Amino acid sequence: MKLAVRLAAEADLPRVLELLEQIDDSVYPPREDAGRGVRLSVFRRIAADPHQRLLVAEADGRIVGTVHLVVVPHLSRSCKPSGLLESMVVDEAHRRQGVGAALLREVQRLAREAGCYKLALSSNLARRGAHRFYSRLGWKRTHYGFSVEPRMGLTTDSKNG
Repeated sequence: MKLAVRLAAEADLPRVLELLEQIDDSVYPPREDAGRGVRLSVFRRIAADPHQRLLVAEADGRIVGTVHLVVVPHLSRSCKPSGLLESMVVDEAHRRQGVGAALLREVQRLAREAGCYKLALSSNLARRGAHRFYSRLGWKRTHYGFSVEPRMGLTTDSKNG
């Protein structure tokens, strides 16, 4: 299999969206369809932003994986940025063939080029196979992650401030 990792082009968007649908719906809440116009607009914003890279892995002319890198500027850490990975997925038929590792190598190269002091990602607790994959590639579990859906609002516990 001939594998190449490159920046996603607008023509790749339908296939990228197909790949994103392979993210396990039992782990994440059902998604509302944002519509083609909204998705195209978001893709164009990502592509135009110098702090973001949407990558695709192409095997024998077919897109088989994707990952989104966001470089986040910081005032701490001597003003060095960090890298945040989002929405990594490899086509089910191409897993365990080096596609994910190739995507992560390119992400790491881009992060070094951007001067990032670290790369981070979050992965749902239920995705044990993904956790084993990241561990095999040298990623360490270093933090607890927390999330809240903004539409739900924040609550204050009177005992804990």
